[in-house]
Amino acid sequence: MRVLLPTILVCLLLSAAALGAEADGAKLYQNHCSACHGMRGEGDGPIAMLMTVTVPNLRELAKHNDGVFPTDRVTAYVDGRGPAQAHGGRQMPVWGDVFSAATKADEPVVAANVKVLVLFIEELQQR
Repeated sequence: MRVLLPTILVCLLLSAAALGAEADGAKLYQNHCSACHGMRGEGDGPIAMLMTVTVPNLRELAKHNDGVFPTDRVTAYVDGRGPAQAHGGRQMPVWGDVFSAATKADEPVVAANVKVLVLFIEELQQR
């Protein structure tokens, strides 16, 4: 029983953290993406009409990839490994340092931010 109790507590804490991460993805999206991509990810945010490029409909990423959500490509775009002309230079993307590590100490937080945001965008495919 002594071994079982700590294991159960760890599982409960991880489950609670996972539930919190889902909410964080929606909040990160709302705070950093929705102005251009819209609340539902359809490319119709209040700033979209001011853009010189067409804002992509994030709900159609899987549709345009043979029905498979391109997790690696979206992750690379968000974390700075992929091209992002509309988002500004990678040294200072328009969303600031939320998705790019300023110091080595920030890397776990940044990785978590990227992961929950990409998961949220993947969820948009199903809505």
